[in-house]
Amino acid sequence: MKFGGEVEEIASLDKFKAAACSLGVSVFHFKVASNEQCEEISPFINMLCVRYPSVKFFKVDVEESLAIAKAESIRMVPTFKIYRNGVKVKELIRPNHQFLEESVRNCSL
Repeated sequence: MKFGGEVEEIASLDKFKAAACSLGVSVFHFKVASNEQCEEISPFINMLCVRYPSVKFFKVDVEESLAIAKAESIRMVPTFKIYRNGVKVKELIRPNHQFLEESVRNCSL
């Protein structure tokens, strides 16, 4: 599992469950490659990886990973879910940059 500057792509439900249940804070970016909002926010996620090196960042393409999308009830993209020590603590649907960063910061304290 990578963290501290890199976003790791998750494609299988087993890997998603393992990442979500890991110790610490994990942020999942549920996206679709063809979605303009998803692509626009991706560089910001990369910047958050550098700014919050203790937080693990993951991306899930919901078109390629239908099992994860279904298990997590993803209806709109971009959706972000933040887990701490295996427990979902926040869900954000189409957040702006400021709200996303505030949520990551608050959940990582």
